[in-house]
Amino acid sequence: MKPPSIAIIGGGPSGLLFARLLELSSIRDYVVFERDESAKPGVWQQGGTLDLHGPSGQLALKRAGLFEDFSTKLARWNATCFHVLDPTAKTVVNFKEERDAPEIDRLQLRQLLLSSIPQNKIRWGHAVSTVERKAKDGQVGKDNGCTIHFTNGTSASGFHLIVGADGSWSKVRHLIIPAKPVYSGKMFIEGIISHGNPIYMKANEIAGPGSMLAIGNQKQISLQQVSNGTYRLYFGLKVPEDFYGFSHNQNASQAQEKSTLHADIASRSETLRQLLLSSDDFYARWAPLLRALIENAEGPFRPWPLYRMDPEAVGWNRDVAPGVTLLGDAAHVSTPFVGEGVNCSMLDAVMLADSIIKYYDNGATPTNDETTWLEHALASYEKEMFVRGRDLIQRSTESEERLFAENAPDLFLEWFNSALQDKS
Repeated sequence: MKPPSIAIIGGGPSGLLFARLLELSSIRDYVVFERDESAKPGVWQQGGTLDLHGPSGQLALKRAGLFEDFSTKLARWNATCFHVLDPTAKTVVNFKEERDAPEIDRLQLRQLLLSSIPQNKIRWGHAVSTVERKAKDGQVGKDNGCTIHFTNGTSASGFHLIVGADGSWSKVRHLIIPAKPVYSGKMFIEGIISHGNPIYMKANEIAGPGSMLAIGNQKQISLQQVSNGTYRLYFGLKVPEDFYGFSHNQNASQAQEKSTLHADIASRSETLRQLLLSSDDFYARWAPLLRALIENAEGPFRPWPLYRMDPEAVGWNRDVAPGVTLLGDAAHVSTPFVGEGVNCSMLDAVMLADSIIKYYDNGATPTNDETTWLEHALASYEKEMFVRGRDLIQRSTESEERLFAENAPDLFLEWFNSALQDKS
């Protein structure tokens, strides 16, 4: 069978949104390769919640024709409140106003996008092992010379365009630049506060339908309510990458790593809990209210090491990789401290789709090699995307350092008051 013209690697928000936008246009010759075995989420895909911003995430859903379903059925408009405390549990900021950044569970967003494209366009169980280019200079408008090898032993080639939407450890990125994400020195460790938890009512009191963040002494504790009313609890620590038995191995798939790790961390959660409660390096001297969250957190605790790219390494010469481009974290990994990661990724998908559709509608076709329509489209998209990505990394890093500072409460209050003044 003749392969589709466009291969999208990764079925996350940016990859699925890009597929949806192509589906709505006249360009429907695409396929999505996703490493998960099915749409059913595994133990490592429960996720938390995301806030979608008006000019990016919400705009993307509007362009995809999905905003009404999001707005009326899934968006939690009252979840934008946040309560910031210091280590003594004293309030720093208690923001209760509704913002134009409603929350949605990660899984809900994924399902919304999945249901918007034909299921025969998704190849489940296709984790990528490598992507190699056999023809160094590719052929514009034709086979780009790349072969995608999957961990299931199959391979695919003959694509005009390969879009890497496969996250921080993208298997496509190396075709373009050698840069890799580096560990930020920070890690979140995740637990749960369910409805029956003894601390649930207190969690609801301090976080409500939104979130709570306790910061100071170079660490943090955060609560975030999800759609079923339970809370995700995160311990934010400045620790080595292998602090909780996690070290990214680029020779194995993340799914394999996480499966192996999950079998082991259940036996180590209690050891970690006691360490966090007893050591002055962690939360031994924090307020009883905040320590109670640790004492009652439900495990097994899961590690979330935070990576970012050097902003100076984000970008490339378009001549290097004909017929290949990136979306979201595959292009510009950042730490999640400005709340714009998924928003930026979804905006990437909109901009890439717009660029490709624009050139296509002007008379070019994927088989028309009299023009360099595809390379013009990619260059147009990447020119803005990399500027946006570099800016996101820089702002996220600045916020990261502020939130993990010894005097984080003072720095946060200073930033918050400045933001209010700018808004007024």
